[in-house]
Amino acid sequence: MVKKEGTTTMSYREITKPIGLGTICREIEATCRRAQLYKRCGLRPEHLILPLDPGCGRTVLLEYMTAMYKEAGVLNFSSGLDDMLEIVFDGTLPQLKDAFAAIRDAAVYANEYCGLIGMDISELALHLGETQVAEFLKRCRQVCDHACVVFFLSAHPSRNEERLLDKLCESVDHVKRLEVEPYTAGEMLDLVVKLVEERGVEVRNSAAFHAMLEELQAEFFTDVREAPAAADVLVRYADFSGFTPILDEHGLKTMLADRHGHVAERSEVK
Repeated sequence: MVKKEGTTTMSYREITKPIGLGTICREIEATCRRAQLYKRCGLRPEHLILPLDPGCGRTVLLEYMTAMYKEAGVLNFSSGLDDMLEIVFDGTLPQLKDAFAAIRDAAVYANEYCGLIGMDISELALHLGETQVAEFLKRCRQVCDHACVVFFLSAHPSRNEERLLDKLCESVDHVKRLEVEPYTAGEMLDLVVKLVEERGVEVRNSAAFHAMLEELQAEFFTDVREAPAAADVLVRYADFSGFTPILDEHGLKTMLADRHGHVAERSEVK
């Protein structure tokens, strides 16, 4: 990832399906099944509005969407080096101008950027009636004529965010709003396990391990945004005596004992 001027860019690599966010993933997959429509008729898929808080899978979702659209041929990603851009508007006019300049600069091989763009527009909702919102709507309409945009709001949009959405839908054609279901307890457990494995630790996900992790979840991580921190703590209880670090039920027993103020002796992994 390369960050610049409030913008994150991404070059294509193999990406797996996100955990959770089922409604959005199904929408992406349905769009890919209609790929011939977009390829043969020169159309673009609908822009999406997603009420999803930061830290709840926005970037992973955009990466998955980019990979799926590229493989299916839904979008033409030949306009630049970066297949995906991610922008967080802070509500100020100078940063807004910088962000749209970054989009323009991303079109290395074409006049306009034609990839996928994620935009967090929640802060702009605090400036309704001000110059930056009018400027945003004007420039966004131009960008949406060539790129596919995903607009992010807070999970529970405020009245001002809803008003901004009304203005956006009046300005930009082919915008679809999706509801985002909350992560289930099981999905949060799966996500924590995945994050532990991404840190280079093998997880022995036995029935006993899963039961103890469920016990830990109630007091340790109840929000998906806490998953990375939970994974960082869990890896500290892995067995590093072998070539590959291993986290199993013995490590979780030690962790439970530590959290409850008891002393437990860690069993050796055989």
